[in-house]
Amino acid sequence: VMWRELVPAERLNVLLTSADIHLLLQRGGAADLVMPSRLTSMLAGGRPVVATAAPGTQIAEIVGKLGVVVPPEDPAALALAIERLANDKALREQLGAAARTYALENLSGSMILARFEQQLRELVNPA
Repeated sequence: VMWRELVPAERLNVLLTSADIHLLLQRGGAADLVMPSRLTSMLAGGRPVVATAAPGTQIAEIVGKLGVVVPPEDPAALALAIERLANDKALREQLGAAARTYALENLSGSMILARFEQQLRELVNPA
């Protein structure tokens, strides 16, 4: 584990792609209050994410396809997930590629605006 100082926004992508694994740690009960904005950057960085989230939450649904989800406040499960990814380069690469693809297809500004525009069109001109 390497702790880094805050970096300017223009260097964030370089920092995110230097990691092997990203951790998204949430307290129990907090996972569906708000989707953490840092998750978008983590996924776009093309690295797997280990998230602490309860089953059925939006974070668990998204990260479960692109990384590993463990129960909140369960340090043993968190350690096992990190160890599993640390010891399996092929799995890290597979999940990281899936994370990057998901970010590009679902979280880019152009994709979000296109979906929003489509939803507005459907509201104005329902079929």
